[in-house]
Amino acid sequence: MTEPLWALAAGCVPDAKPWDIPRIAFEAGFLSSGMWVDPKTTWGPDALIKTRRALRDTGISLVDVEVGWLEPGDGAEDTHKLLVDVALELGARNLLMVSRHTDLEASISQFRAICDRAEEGLRVCLEFGEFTSIKSLGHAKEFVSKVDHPNAGILIDLMHLNRSGEALPDLDDLRFPYVQSCDFYQSSASMSGRDYIMAAVDDRCCLGEGEGRLGDLVGVARSGKDVSLEIRSKRLREHFPDPWARGVEIFQKCQRYV
Repeated sequence: MTEPLWALAAGCVPDAKPWDIPRIAFEAGFLSSGMWVDPKTTWGPDALIKTRRALRDTGISLVDVEVGWLEPGDGAEDTHKLLVDVALELGARNLLMVSRHTDLEASISQFRAICDRAEEGLRVCLEFGEFTSIKSLGHAKEFVSKVDHPNAGILIDLMHLNRSGEALPDLDDLRFPYVQSCDFYQSSASMSGRDYIMAAVDDRCCLGEGEGRLGDLVGVARSGKDVSLEIRSKRLREHFPDPWARGVEIFQKCQRYV
């Protein structure tokens, strides 16, 4: 059985270049990380070569590549194709997708087309959340059921699950290839719109330091699922402006089996 991943999410170090993320994770003590691919900003012509070299040098495994957006249209756009191709080239286990599509049926067709491009071994996972078109786990299950594709999955983020007021599901369900774990404050449960987005990118915290449901945190950590630590924290960015030092802090504060 493959050892489940315990990964530093790319969102923990938004100030790092993509090819530095695996090196930051490795130096902190992680064996895996996420990867941020944005062709409009840091993902340029030489990014793939640099990132492939970083993965080779460190031995880091990629839990995911993020983030792709479902947007108007019913087919896979060039950016979607790039994300799939990069994920396959780098050996990522998952591709993270979020929907801001306004047409449900078209978004289902688009997601299915992205799944078609992905090969066996790469799961295309929909992240639900209050700020997206798919706001709950229940809605995400319905969406993926309609997509009806073996590569389609759902990413559970504990903060978004708390916001939707739903219970942690049975993680043995094959629809959930991996989970984003973090701690957070319950004030976010009543937020919406821009306020919730800012809480999601600034107000998360290390495991055990917030008000998240302890049973969920422990259940995820003890599961056999791959886990991406989505510790997006303005406080950590201010206290540890060096992303390398921030990675160490997150690793030390978020051990899996403590």
